[in-house]
Amino acid sequence: MLLIDPPAWPAHGRLWSHLVSDTSYRELHDFAERAGIPARGFEGDHYDVPEERYAAVVAAGAVPIDGRELLRRLQHSGLRISKRKHERVVRSTPDAPWLPPGGRADVIASRQDGAPPNTVVVRAVVRDERGLLVMTRPDGWGADLPTRAVEAGQTAEGSLRALADDLGVRRDGARLLGYVRNVVREPDPGYPWPVPFACFSLFTLPSANGVVGTWCPPAMQRDELGERHWWPLVDPDAQGAVGHGHP
Repeated sequence: MLLIDPPAWPAHGRLWSHLVSDTSYRELHDFAERAGIPARGFEGDHYDVPEERYAAVVAAGAVPIDGRELLRRLQHSGLRISKRKHERVVRSTPDAPWLPPGGRADVIASRQDGAPPNTVVVRAVVRDERGLLVMTRPDGWGADLPTRAVEAGQTAEGSLRALADDLGVRRDGARLLGYVRNVVREPDPGYPWPVPFACFSLFTLPSANGVVGTWCPPAMQRDELGERHWWPLVDPDAQGAVGHGHP
C-alpha cells in the first residue's frame, strides 16, 4: 500500500510530505513514476513530496496517514532504512546479489563528523592533478580505493590514521564522505562481516606532493571505478544535497 503523511516537514522554504510503500520498493518507484514525482526526490526508503503536490498524489492513490503511523508501518514492513542526522541515502540495493540471500546494501552520503558504528573498513579518497589515488585489489577484481580494515580494539579513526601513514598523506583535515552499509540478518557460512550491520566508510584525505602510487585520471574514473559500491559517494554527478533526515 502507498502511504503519505501531511506536509509538515520544513525544508527549502516549503513544507514536505513523505511517500512510502509498506509492500515493496518496486511498488513505491512505480507509483512515483506514474505520479510524476522526480527520481531526485527519493531518499532511500521514501520520496519527498512538496506540499503543492500532496493533493495530486492522494488523488493518484496514496493513502493519507499521520506521520507517526507512517513511520510505524514502514518500520514494521522491514523497508525502513535508518540513517543519522545530515545523512542521505543515495542508493539502496535490496537482495544485493553479492550478499547472503535477503541482504541489502545502502550507500549513504554523510555530513557527520565521525564514522558510523560497526565500521569494519575505511577507504581513503585522495585526489590531485593526476586524478584519484587507487590500488589494485588483491582478489584480482581491478582497481579500488586505498583500504584498511578496522582491527579488533581499534577505532575507525585510528585505522584511518594508520592508512594515511601508509600512503604518506596528511591526515589532518580528513572528512567523512559517507559509507556503504551491509544489512544482513541471516548470514551464510562464508560471510566475513558482523551482522546485522557492517559499514565501509569513505574519508577524503588531503593529498601531498610527492605521493607515490597509481592514479586514475578523471576521464577514466567512471569506466574503471563506476561499478564499485562506493562510487556514488565519489562521483560528483551522483551527489545531491543531504536530505531533511525524515521520516
